Amino acid sequence: MYMANWSDLPDDMLEYLTSFLPIQDCHRFSAVCQNWHIAAKQKRYSPAQQIPWLALGETDDKKKRKFYDLLEDRHYYLDAPGLRGKVFCGSSYGWLFTLDRKLNFHLLNPLTGEFYDLPPPPPFYEGHLDMYEHDLPRYLEAESDDEEAHGDLREIFEGLQRDFVLKAILDYDPSTRSDFTAVILYGKDNTPAFWRPGDDAWTAVTALPTGLNDIIFFKGMFYTVQSPIKDNYSAIYTFKVGNDPNPKATKINLRVPCHGDHNYVIDETYVNFQVDYLVIFDAKLHLVERFIQWSDNDRRRLTTKFVVHKLDLEGSNYSTCDHINGHAIFLGGNSPVVIGPSQFHKCMEDAIYFTDFVSIDSELYGAEDNGIFDMIRNNTTPYYPHDVFHHTHAAPIWFTPNQWSDEYRSGAVNQQLDTKRNRYHSYTGRRDRDT
Repeated sequence: MYMANWSDLPDDMLEYLTSFLPIQDCHRFSAVCQNWHIAAKQKRYSPAQQIPWLALGETDDKKKRKFYDLLEDRHYYLDAPGLRGKVFCGSSYGWLFTLDRKLNFHLLNPLTGEFYDLPPPPPFYEGHLDMYEHDLPRYLEAESDDEEAHGDLREIFEGLQRDFVLKAILDYDPSTRSDFTAVILYGKDNTPAFWRPGDDAWTAVTALPTGLNDIIFFKGMFYTVQSPIKDNYSAIYTFKVGNDPNPKATKINLRVPCHGDHNYVIDETYVNFQVDYLVIFDAKLHLVERFIQWSDNDRRRLTTKFVVHKLDLEGSNYSTCDHINGHAIFLGGNSPVVIGPSQFHKCMEDAIYFTDFVSIDSELYGAEDNGIFDMIRNNTTPYYPHDVFHHTHAAPIWFTPNQWSDEYRSGAVNQQLDTKRNRYHSYTGRRDRDT
């Protein structure tokens, strides 16, 4: 029987096949032969959606950044100078928002090296430095930021670096269009502010309450949510970044009551509280409530459950969901990533993959509150061992690798992917020995 030569398949067919591949398999595809390598460099078809990697801390020598691939239960170590000494405060479209100890702010694609220098969050020290404010110029102008030279001031700035920006998102992928907008929630009050290429500073959005939890871009508008504080209702606000230099937010006529135990004390030790997320799937905006148990004694957090609501913005109504139509949702400091039930069979369906939502004391206690919440069985299983998060400077974050860049297609990125098998099964929660 005659066997066709796979290397002689039509170019269009080869290029179409690459559009279904995750980034790892696309690299393997390109290594088969010269024809396949050429086909893998083309961009005529939309890429497959990628399962997010988990962006972790630096290696011990501080030279590389560690990422964990859920799909293959494998680590990647990227030699990305732009990530050294940085914490992540947001992730969208394969781009990471980073802050260093002097609060230099950047937007970076770690696989291509493309980056934007962003203005510092506005005004980044007001109300935070107190007695140290007069030392600010000395700290910012110093070539070194070592502990011996700056003492307590360095510690203050490390806290700001870790906690000052709650979240940062993009409306569009900067790789595909230049007229994108970056939006952050920053400061003590989680104030929204936006920046566009060419702007000299961030512009704050006015007429919003304090205590905002999340922000998302949906149908040309930004939506943000305030978790229940006094009346046990979540409130939704919206604003549009257009020609108005000072856009004002509008409150949506829709209130979602808290659907879990909220702000009560258990045995004078544990306090329950709620964090809200905004997520888009099935072309609808959804509100996801996350209920967390906090222990003041050992400063540990534990997510106990999630509740999902579909929002009817036109009818000012909502409905609570028993399931999420087979999707897998990745939540944390990133823009939410939603994987459809037919896209990757290794993702648990009707499940929420979550990371620790803050980095409070993560250097001492570890950012341990992570897992997979099963919407059907109403339980949580781990996807990664908790102890790896100890002694990190900030909480991990989901990062979706952007495989369609020229740098990746040329093979430059693949030289950075030093892989190491992890002794942890990412989907069943079982510890397995390497084979």
